[in-house]
Amino acid sequence: MFPGAAFDAKEQIRQAVSIVDVVGASIELRPQGRNFVGICPWHDDSRPSMQVNPERQSWKCWVCDIGGDIFSFVMQRDGVDFRQALEMLAETAGISLGKSSGGPIPEGPNNKQTLFQAMAWAREQFHTALLQEPAAEAARMYLDERGINHLSIEKFQIGYAPDQWQWLIERARATSFSTATLLAAGLIGESAGGKHYDRFKGRLMFPISDVQQRPIAFGGRILPGAAEAENSAGNKAAKYINSPETRLFSKSQQLYALDLARNAIVKERRLVVVEGYTDVIIAHQYGFANHVAVLGTALGPRHVALLRRYADQIMLVLDGDDAGQRRTNDILDLFVAQNVDLRVLALPEGLDPCDCLLERGETAYQELLATSVDAIEHKIRTSRGDINVQQDTHGAHHALEEILLTLAKAPTQQGGAQASIKLREEQVLMRLSREFGVEKTELISRLRELRRAPRRIHSGTGAHSEATEVSGKPLVLSSWEREFWEILSLRPELADEAIPAVAADDLPSECSRLLLAAYAALHVRGESVAFERVMTEVDDPQLKNLLVDIDESARAKESLALKVAPLRLQQLLHEMQRQRADQQLHRKAVQIGQKHIDEEEQLKILMELQHRGRERYAQYKKE
Repeated sequence: MFPGAAFDAKEQIRQAVSIVDVVGASIELRPQGRNFVGICPWHDDSRPSMQVNPERQSWKCWVCDIGGDIFSFVMQRDGVDFRQALEMLAETAGISLGKSSGGPIPEGPNNKQTLFQAMAWAREQFHTALLQEPAAEAARMYLDERGINHLSIEKFQIGYAPDQWQWLIERARATSFSTATLLAAGLIGESAGGKHYDRFKGRLMFPISDVQQRPIAFGGRILPGAAEAENSAGNKAAKYINSPETRLFSKSQQLYALDLARNAIVKERRLVVVEGYTDVIIAHQYGFANHVAVLGTALGPRHVALLRRYADQIMLVLDGDDAGQRRTNDILDLFVAQNVDLRVLALPEGLDPCDCLLERGETAYQELLATSVDAIEHKIRTSRGDINVQQDTHGAHHALEEILLTLAKAPTQQGGAQASIKLREEQVLMRLSREFGVEKTELISRLRELRRAPRRIHSGTGAHSEATEVSGKPLVLSSWEREFWEILSLRPELADEAIPAVAADDLPSECSRLLLAAYAALHVRGESVAFERVMTEVDDPQLKNLLVDIDESARAKESLALKVAPLRLQQLLHEMQRQRADQQLHRKAVQIGQKHIDEEEQLKILMELQHRGRERYAQYKKE
């Protein structure tokens, strides 16, 4: 996309899409004066903290200190970058993001759009093969045996990859997709000898999509009758394989069926994580549309951040075996440390969610979901087990230490929603004291020791891990910088005077320099520098948040500021010029000390310094 086309598209989208509609699709909004308010999904909000301003097309949560426009809201909600948010909103608005020249999108393995197209094409090939190919009869029979009906096959676009080494490669010859593109998309592999082969041959295919419902990867299950099949290296094939990491797909940041479950999750603010593809499909088939699954990896920090964007409560439903219990214990501390309302359900032995629903029905499954316990309770039950604390003192000590280690991960801040955490901790300590026969004071002392011990911090685990930084530097404005931007927010027509008079070096903070660049770019193009247009010009969500903050504080002073803004702007510009002159004199004074200039020049500088000193003193006396 040409730069001009990008600017045009952003502005077209901003004008075509109402922020009330965008935010209201995820959060219930109600009018409050000229604005709308709603419950913020990113903190434990008991009163409406989310404010939406339809006139300025902005949103803000003052508790989380996040805000912006339609683009930053979608970025925050869905965990996507600016380009992805732009594409999602463009699709909503029906606006094309193609080149302004009308030329084709560049093709090749390094172009993400080409990879998306290749994945969509492959999904269609696999799905058609499942429905029509005689060789897919075993796959169709397997789905029937698993209770997966035709509606679910269509909804999840389930497919089949024929048991041939180059079936997909051969079909691609009639398209524009090169072997390099198929390889980059993870659809084919390459042997040590350089020979290409279909990665998923002989497998039932489960497409994996992003939140925009674009296919980005596949999960492939070998059919039961082919359990002894061999892979390209001559080894026994794995039961399940997923696409490798590609430009489109990272399994540590994706969940199966999140695209299909999102609406139900946002509505209920509750999400259920299961372990397998068929578990999710059958759950949706029985009406449990808030179910998703992990993708061949344990839940990690990025998953937790993703889950928290959509749900207030997360439930893990475990297969009824020891392996399921172990997997949960491995990740329990991560959820506790992030203060996630986690519930855990261990199904009866030998059952997974799919079997439970098929054998016992939705009512029994719903009753089981209702028996789930919170994370700490699950930790206590699994750690203590059937230990006799009087006879097995070593086992009891080990179990108690494991429980306290998890409890130590919980946040300890006071106030607000943390009051319930503190109460829960008190209840747990009293229970542990009774069950293990240890004084509560000893437990409190040990808990404090564990909390003081250094712990590893996961990077990028929260939605706000960089909420106060741009390029690693804090978003802090000096008082006069803030006043300068407040004036331009209220009186954008003054930018004609202000922008040409200010240099980047005049502004001490990086965020101010970035704002100046945005204003200057619009000014040079002869476009409006009104608040809404500057918001569209800026892509960084933290800068958008800062702009909303500046605008809100400016509007609070509006009645007075509108009258004195021109005079105050003149004073600020004069002060900037004076500081600029002082800096230049300071640099010259340093040159005198280093003797880099001749005596005549030194004398001129000294006289100028003396003159500036007198001016400063006169100004001080005047003030």
